[in-house]
Amino acid sequence: MYSPNPDAVPRLFLIGDAPEVRSIAANDQARIRLNPGSGEVVCPYSGYVAPQEDFVHPKDKDDTCKRAKHDAIADIQDNLKGWARDFNRRQPKGGLISMQMKYKKGSNPAPIAIREDLLRNLVCDVCSRSYGVYAIGLFCPDCGAPNVQLHFRREVELIHRQIKIAEGQNALGDVELGYRLMGNAHEDVLTAFEATLKAVYIHLTRLSEPVDARADVGNEFQNVERARKRFLELGINPFDGVSESDLILLMDCIQKRHVIGHNLGMTDGRYLSLTHTEEGHQLGESVQVLGVDIGRFAEICLSVVGDLERALLPESQRCPPNILS
Repeated sequence: MYSPNPDAVPRLFLIGDAPEVRSIAANDQARIRLNPGSGEVVCPYSGYVAPQEDFVHPKDKDDTCKRAKHDAIADIQDNLKGWARDFNRRQPKGGLISMQMKYKKGSNPAPIAIREDLLRNLVCDVCSRSYGVYAIGLFCPDCGAPNVQLHFRREVELIHRQIKIAEGQNALGDVELGYRLMGNAHEDVLTAFEATLKAVYIHLTRLSEPVDARADVGNEFQNVERARKRFLELGINPFDGVSESDLILLMDCIQKRHVIGHNLGMTDGRYLSLTHTEEGHQLGESVQVLGVDIGRFAEICLSVVGDLERALLPESQRCPPNILS
C-alpha cells in the first residue's frame, strides 16, 4: 500500500492478515481511531485516514492492468485453439480436397508481482492485524492505535539478542570481538531511541504547524536536556516518569555511546566531565561496556517511549489536517 500523504515518508507499507474472529479489549478502546476492517486505512507514518482505495500503490494498478491483459490474451488463445479443433473435426475424410487448420500458441508469460521485503513486520497488539513498514511506523494501519512502543519493544528484543552473542564471544575467549559487538548493541539503543523521539516529535509538530520539521531538529534527541526542551514546547515531558537514578544512567549511557561511536571506546576529558559513573577511569582507557548496563539502558528508553506514546492517542491530539484538500 502507498500512503496518499506526500509527507508520510517513506509512504510504502503492507497490510497482512488478521484472525477471523477478533475484538478490541475494553481498556484498548480509547487507543483506536477506526474499527478494524472498516474499509478505511490509517497511514502508519502520519495518521492520515482515508478509504482503502486511496492507498492503492500505483504499481499495483499497473500490475492489475498487466494481469487483465494476460488473461484476455489467454482467453483469445484458448478460443482460437478450440476453433481450430472444431474446424478440423468437421472436415470430410477421403475427399479430393483436404483442409486443416493449425494453431500455434504464442508466448504469453504470466506477469509476476514482486514486492521487496519490508524491514519490519509487526502484529498490532490491539487489533491483531499483521503489517509491515519501513523504519518507524507510529500507528496500526487497521485500527489506528499508536504502536510506537511495539516498535521499540522489538528493538529491545534484538538488542538483548546482540548482548547474548557478544557474551558468547567473550566466553569463547574472543574478548576484542565481544567488546566490539557489545559496543554495537549499546550504540543501537541510542540510535533507535533518537529515531523514535524524532519521529514522534516531527509528527506532533506537524499537527500544529504543517511544515517540514525534520530540518530543524538535527541531533538534539541524542541529548536528554535538549530532547526535554523540544517536547516541553509541545507541553510534553517524556522523562517525567523516569527516576533520578535511571535518568543519571540514561545520560551516562548516552555519553558513553558517543565515546564508543566516535572515539573507539577510549575515554576522553569531555566524557569524564559529563558522566557520573566509572570513577577513577584514566584518559585513554576503554570504557566498560557491560551487557547488564546495556539491557537496563534499553529498558529505560522503552519506558520513556511508552510514556511518550500517550501523546499519540486520539483523544490527546487534534485531528490531522486534510493535507490533500
